[in-house]
Amino acid sequence: MVGLFDPINIGTLTLKNRLVMTAMDLGYSNDGLVNDRFIDFYTERADGGTGLIVVGGCYPERNGKVWKSILGLDDDRCIPSLTRFTEAMHRHGAKTAAQILHGGRYASSLFSKMQPVSASNIPSRLARDTSRALSASEIKQVIHGYATATKRVKEAGFDAVEIHGGMGYLINQFLSPISNKRSDEYGGGLDNRMRFAVETIEAIRESVGDDFPIIFRLSGDELMEGGLKVRDNIEVAQRLAKVGVDAFHVSPGWHESKVPIMIMVIPRTAYAVLAAAIRENVDIPVISGIRINDLALADELLRDGQTDLVAIGRPLIADPELPKKYKEGRLEDIRTCIACNQGCFDELLNMRPVTCLYNPRAGREREYNVTPAAKKKKVMVVGGGPGGMEAASVAAQRGHDVTLYEKTGILGGQLCYAYKPPGREEFANVITYLKRQVKKEGVKVVLGVEVTPETVKTEQPDTLIVSTGSTPSVPPIPGINSDSVALAMDVLDGKAPVGREVVIIGGGTVGTETALYVAKLGSMRPDVAMFLLKNDIIDLPTALKKVSRGHRNVTILEMKRRVGGGFGISTRWVMEREIEDAGIKSITKITVKEIRQGPEGCVVVYEKDGKETYIPADTVIIATGYIPNDTLSKHLNGLVPEVYTIGDCVKVRTALEAIHEGFKIGLTV
Repeated sequence: MVGLFDPINIGTLTLKNRLVMTAMDLGYSNDGLVNDRFIDFYTERADGGTGLIVVGGCYPERNGKVWKSILGLDDDRCIPSLTRFTEAMHRHGAKTAAQILHGGRYASSLFSKMQPVSASNIPSRLARDTSRALSASEIKQVIHGYATATKRVKEAGFDAVEIHGGMGYLINQFLSPISNKRSDEYGGGLDNRMRFAVETIEAIRESVGDDFPIIFRLSGDELMEGGLKVRDNIEVAQRLAKVGVDAFHVSPGWHESKVPIMIMVIPRTAYAVLAAAIRENVDIPVISGIRINDLALADELLRDGQTDLVAIGRPLIADPELPKKYKEGRLEDIRTCIACNQGCFDELLNMRPVTCLYNPRAGREREYNVTPAAKKKKVMVVGGGPGGMEAASVAAQRGHDVTLYEKTGILGGQLCYAYKPPGREEFANVITYLKRQVKKEGVKVVLGVEVTPETVKTEQPDTLIVSTGSTPSVPPIPGINSDSVALAMDVLDGKAPVGREVVIIGGGTVGTETALYVAKLGSMRPDVAMFLLKNDIIDLPTALKKVSRGHRNVTILEMKRRVGGGFGISTRWVMEREIEDAGIKSITKITVKEIRQGPEGCVVVYEKDGKETYIPADTVIIATGYIPNDTLSKHLNGLVPEVYTIGDCVKVRTALEAIHEGFKIGLTV
C-alpha cells in the first residue's frame, strides 16, 4: 500500500512524492519566455513540497500557439529563460517537466499570425479560424518539431517532457474519428489514426535517448458524441507504452465537450475512474487528475490502487503550501480550492493574469509579502464578510490589535448564500478558511452588534476598516410588499415558505442560483434513485429527472437578453444547462409592471415586446441584485484618523474583489 509521500520512478526519474502540479497557462508571459513573475510563482509551489512541476503547454511551432501567454519551445531563444526556471526549481527541491502542446485547430491566428492546421479541415466550436489539413510531408515536419522541442526541453535542464495528446489538441485531433477524416495512412481505422502519435513518440525518443522520461497526456474519454471512449484509449495507451512512453497523465474530455470538465458542480474525484481503467491495462505509472482538491482523497486513490500519482493545478494556485501543510497535519491552515474558476480560468479567458479568489498573492508573490507593521495600531473592522475577515486576519498577522464587528450572528456575509444552491457547496470552504484565520491570528470577534458612529467614538480606534457589504435591491414595483413576496436571501436561509408556482424577478447570478435551489427542493436523493434503479422500480430517464428537479414550477423573469449574465465564462454555459435540466423557464427582455394580489391568488404582470401579460404565482422571489450599504461610512465625520472602505459597501462586485481589497488594506494599515 502506497501513500502520497512515497517516492516513485517515472522511467529513470525518481520523484520524492506522488504529487504532480499539472501544466497550466498563467498569463504571466507576453513573449513566450519565462520571467521573474513566473519563477516566483513556481518557487513557492516547489517550496511547498510538490514533487513534480509541469509547465506549459509550450508550443513546438508557432502555428500551434493556442493563447497569447503560453511559453514557446519553437526556437533556441527559449532555452536560457527555461534554464533559469529549472535551476530555480531544483534549488527548491522540485523536479520539473515541460508540456509540449500543439493546438492544431484550437490554435488561433490572432496569436500565431498563421492559419491553424489539423488532421482534417473539420471546424471546431471553439475556434474562429478555419483550419486546413496537414499534408503527409507537413506531418513529418510537425513531428520533427516535436522532437526538436523536446531536445530543447532536455537542454534547458528539465527532468522530463509531457506530450499533450488529449483534450482535443493536435495529437488528439489525429486520434479521434470526430476530427480525423483522412483517407491516407494517417486516417481511417484506429491503427492509422494512431500513426501520428506513435511516430511522434518514436521521433522524440530517438532525439533525446532512452534515459529521458516521456509522459503522455491522454483523454480517458473524449466526452464527445462519436468520440473515443475509455476502451479505445486503453488500446492507444498500450501501443504508446511499447514505443517509449514512460507514464500516462489521464484526464477527461475536450474543451468543447458538453460535459463539464473543471468546474465546481463536478463531484470530487469523479474522473479518477478513467485513470484507473488505463492503469489496469498498462505496466507503467498513471497520473490521475481533475477535481482532486483534497489530499486526503488523493491518498485514498493511491491506497486503493486507482492511480500511481495525482495531478493537481488549481489547488496549488489557491495554496502553494498544500503538500507541506497536509504532510505536517496543519489541515486547518489549508486554503481549499473550490473550483470556482473566477481567479484562474475566467481571468485567463478575459486576457488577464491568473490569480485566485482567496489567495491574493497568487502571481504576486514578490509584491505581496506579509511583514510586521512598523507601529502597532488599534484596528476596528466593521463587517464580517469575506473582505472584512481577510483584512482583519492580515492586519492581525502583521501585529495590530484587531477587533472585527458583525451585526448578524454569523460571519461570511453574502458568501453564506453562495453555497446554498446545489452544486455550489464548495463555497463554504472559503468561509471556513477565513474564520479559522481570524481565530488563529487572535482577532477579537464581536457578533450581533451593529456599529454606529457612537460605537466608533467609544472605541476610538487608530484605524477603521469599513466592510459593511450590501443590502438587497428592492425595485419599486406596485404590490411588492405582498405576503406572497420574499427576498432571495430569506428563501435561501429557509425563512420564507415557497409555494408550488414560483416566479423569480431577476435572472442574474443570485436569481439563477435561487431558481436552481428552489427547483431542486424535494428532488430525489441520488442514493434513493440508485436503489430504485438497481431494483428496476424506475427507469434511467425517470431517475435523472427526479434527481434534477422537485415538484415546483419555477419561472425567471429577466429584463436583459439572457439569464446568468453574472457568471464567469467557464461556468455560465453549465448553469444554463442546469436550468434546463431543472425544468426552469426563463422569460427575458421584459419589464415587471405589478405584483397583483387577487381573490384567486397572486399574479405577476409584465410587459414584453409592448404586450402586457401575466403569470400566476404562489411565491414571488425578488432577486434583483444588491446595493452598497454605505450608511456608516457616510456618517463618520472625521471620528477616526485613518479610514478605509472596501468591498460591496463601495461598489457591489465579487467575492474575489472584496477579498483582494481586504488583503491589500491589511498590508497597508
